[in-house]
This record gives sequence, structure tokens and C-alpha cells, in this order.
Amino acid sequence: MQDVVCNASPLIFLAKIKRLNLLDTCVLHIPAQVESEIRKGFQRKKEDAKLIINYLKQHEYISTKVALLKDMPDFLGDGEKAVISLAIREKIEKVFIDEAKARTVAKLNGLYPKGTLGILWDSYKMGNIDGTTLEALSFELLEKGYRIKEEVFIEFLKKLKGADS
Repeated sequence: MQDVVCNASPLIFLAKIKRLNLLDTCVLHIPAQVESEIRKGFQRKKEDAKLIINYLKQHEYISTKVALLKDMPDFLGDGEKAVISLAIREKIEKVFIDEAKARTVAKLNGLYPKGTLGILWDSYKMGNIDGTTLEALSFELLEKGYRIKEEVFIEFLKKLKGADS
């Protein structure tokens, strides 16, 4: 099992497409700031937050109160700052985070960020889902509000078609 620090967005989108089980191969480290964000969604009766909380109750995860590193850029949200701060402090190289700017900051700090689409891709490469399912799930992400640049999404689909042939 691989240690990964996880932000709210990948959890939310995997819940929206009913695929939180794709995280079963990871030990999730979730900053208290991110957990608080999920709990607020639960209080607002968000279905995805309910699914996340139920998933976390049944799986190994580590909730950590983390002090934010002082040199985190202001354009990052508190959850993103907490994810990167925790990963650096605990020397956990892999982070699940969707926001492009946050992934850039993570890379600049020697981390290996992956977004929701990347989690799906890894599951495909490990044989946990097939190419047809991956394509359907990627479009379902878009339907559920997942934001990605059109050209990046097209390249993803081309890569999938190439891998399937």
C-alpha cells in the first residue's frame, strides 16, 4: 500500500462517479483542513460527502492536523496548502490534487502530484478497469463538473485509444 496525501477534489469526484474503491491500494493521509471541508459538505447533505465519509470509515486513512508551511503561495486554497505542507513534512512524495496551479507548486517542492483523471489512468494501467470503462468514467467526470482543459482531455483520449490498440 502506497502512502498518498489527498486533497478534497479527487475524493469528491471519485465519489460522484462512484469509484472511491480505486483508492483501495493507497494509505490516504488527509489533512484536518481537507477533512473539515468534507464534513461541511456532509452537513449540507451533499451526497458525495456522505459517500466519502462512509468510505473513510471503512478504510485505512490517517487524519493529520498540519501547520501550513509559511512559503505556500497565496493563490492556493487552504486544503491545497495543507496537502502540500503535510506531504513535505511527512516526506510523502505522492499527492492527489486536481488544481493545476497546486500540482505545479507540488512539483516545485519535489512531490509527485496526480489528479482524478490520473488516478483513473493508473487504475486502468493496473488492470482494475478496462479502456471502455475508463473512457466512460472520464466523460462522466466532465458531466459531474470536473474541469480540464479541452486540449488536455483530447490528449488523454488519444493516449487511451493508442493504449487500447
